[in-house]
Amino acid sequence: MAGGELLDLRVDVDPRYANSPVLDRVSGDFYTVYSIRILGRIIRWRVYRESWIVDSPRVTWSRCSVEITGSVRFWKGVHPATTARIVIPWGTFRPAGPAQATFTPAGGAVSAFSCPRQSHCFRTLTLEADVCRSVNAEPVLPTYDTHAHTTRPAGLPQRSLTFEEAYREAGICVTVNPVRTEIDDSAATFATWTDAELHDAMETNFSRYPGAWPKWDMWGVMAGSYVSSSVAGIMFDYGTAFGGPGRAPERQGFAVFRNHFWFNSLVAGAPANQTEAWAMRQFLYTWVHEAGHAFNFLHSWNKGRPNALSWMNYPQNVANFWNNFEFRFDDEELIHLRHGDRSEVIPGGDPWSTGGHLEGAMAFAQAEGEVPLELLVRSKRRFDLLEPVAVELRLRNLLPDLPLELDTRLHPDFGVVAVFVRRPDGRVVEYLPIACKLGTPETRVLHPQGGAEGEDRYSERVLLSFGRRGFYFDEPGEYLVRAIYQGTGDALIPSNVHRIHVGPPTTRDEDELAARFFTPEVGMALYLGGSASPFLERGMEVLEELADRYSETEVGAKTAEVVAQGVGRPFFRIEDNQLTETHAGDPQRAVDLTTPAREFFRRDQRRELNLDYHRLARQRSEYLTTMGETEQAKEELSELREDLAARDVNEPVLEEIRAYEESL
Repeated sequence: MAGGELLDLRVDVDPRYANSPVLDRVSGDFYTVYSIRILGRIIRWRVYRESWIVDSPRVTWSRCSVEITGSVRFWKGVHPATTARIVIPWGTFRPAGPAQATFTPAGGAVSAFSCPRQSHCFRTLTLEADVCRSVNAEPVLPTYDTHAHTTRPAGLPQRSLTFEEAYREAGICVTVNPVRTEIDDSAATFATWTDAELHDAMETNFSRYPGAWPKWDMWGVMAGSYVSSSVAGIMFDYGTAFGGPGRAPERQGFAVFRNHFWFNSLVAGAPANQTEAWAMRQFLYTWVHEAGHAFNFLHSWNKGRPNALSWMNYPQNVANFWNNFEFRFDDEELIHLRHGDRSEVIPGGDPWSTGGHLEGAMAFAQAEGEVPLELLVRSKRRFDLLEPVAVELRLRNLLPDLPLELDTRLHPDFGVVAVFVRRPDGRVVEYLPIACKLGTPETRVLHPQGGAEGEDRYSERVLLSFGRRGFYFDEPGEYLVRAIYQGTGDALIPSNVHRIHVGPPTTRDEDELAARFFTPEVGMALYLGGSASPFLERGMEVLEELADRYSETEVGAKTAEVVAQGVGRPFFRIEDNQLTETHAGDPQRAVDLTTPAREFFRRDQRRELNLDYHRLARQRSEYLTTMGETEQAKEELSELREDLAARDVNEPVLEEIRAYEESL
């Protein structure tokens, strides 16, 4: 500390801990210290200012001290060329005293700091790990002997890895709160968690903790089952309660779903066989991977390292992953975790991928040669300002003689597809989803090109309106959209460049409504597909007003679908640590809300609306069957088939609708 300034110093030039590589860097954070005297009591606090790093320091060792010098690189802003000199005294119990750090800017005043040793870790974090009653049995947290499974690197050091130990090897000291809240999820009508319920649980949990965000706290919960059985874990970045227009979510946490089949063979204590060892290894991997996203880690392939042997990669994407994996983050990730810009590392800080990779380079990647697969982005070309922006992502096998088995989880939530958007001002940003879902691939065989009509392709509708950075299409003008598909290994397929034009408000009322539409509450309600959470009540009110006011238009039709989802399904909240049904699903109201939307999609026969019409019809069939109106549901599905057949939709899609209709 020097006067009103304070330095957190991180030194990484010598071995600090077993299985923890030395990165040969020093870094730090500058703070300004403030104080106030109230009734004779002095209250002090500090305000973070900026971070810096010395990438290739010169290290000089002597008998009584080590001297570290080098050029300082600041993460943000413009600074004069600055050098750093750090001297750390050694003794019998090293270090013998505080580190003395001196910074000399070109043409500026020298600043000096005395930094007592605080920890052998570079950063510290507190984790609250809660658990649902239905799965509250050991193990709640993972413990894995690295030699328990025989598929491993030949020279892998044997050690017992816990969640805390995995992060301590990375340089982060994690303290798990010993008080574990049990969430009673025994309600007879509750079966699986939805995104909307996870959002509400996140808000409810963090509302108990006062103080400014972001900060070095994280929330994890072991839950039963997610609404999609393929998902084993999810990181969610959902906070909105204390935000405002244009303000990004701040609070982050994750969930591990104990009922996923990966964990069927988990046992308390040491595994007795390879199947049990495999399950515990997956359990540890899922906990560490999901928490890594909350430190703003991308998946390895999103950073241009598709074959990285890292906690942040998907084992199924790398040949012989477990034969070579050393149970660690890769060096680039360790640099970020230990020495990155504080605001990009702290949970809930800057958006994902800030500093993660060159977005522009990825966005404009081009494939050459014989490409086996086509990824197509398409939608209608013009959207109204208040209209939810969704695109169709389509995979198509281009090989004339070979089938392709592909992971068809095309929503960016699953990390298989990355989407980039060039805004009207020329900036290229990556669409970052609010959630990151880890699980098993959902594969489909695409037949060779030229075979049975439609069997060589697969399509999915993806909503891009709102994500980690807020609204992505909130200004009139032309946008360019491009997607990247990351298949198994390094099979990276860029899509076409798709143009979207967003129109300006056409009336004074629409302009007024836009001011209330572009808020985090509305955006999150859209992203979650509707919600009965009180944290999003204002957002849902705006969407319902929009659906009612524009009921005869595409804007109203798409918005009504979202409102109906929030209305039509039951909703559970945590109240006094118990999951309670606070909203009973109202399928009749959901049907009433979407009737004008169905009529619109039947009238407007543009092919780009086929996916929207199909999606709405499926949802209405669920509402109707819940009400006991199975015959009406079948009738509407039959009319859907007839309408889509008239629009030349491929036969496999029509057969899929027919099969679903007959299953009711």
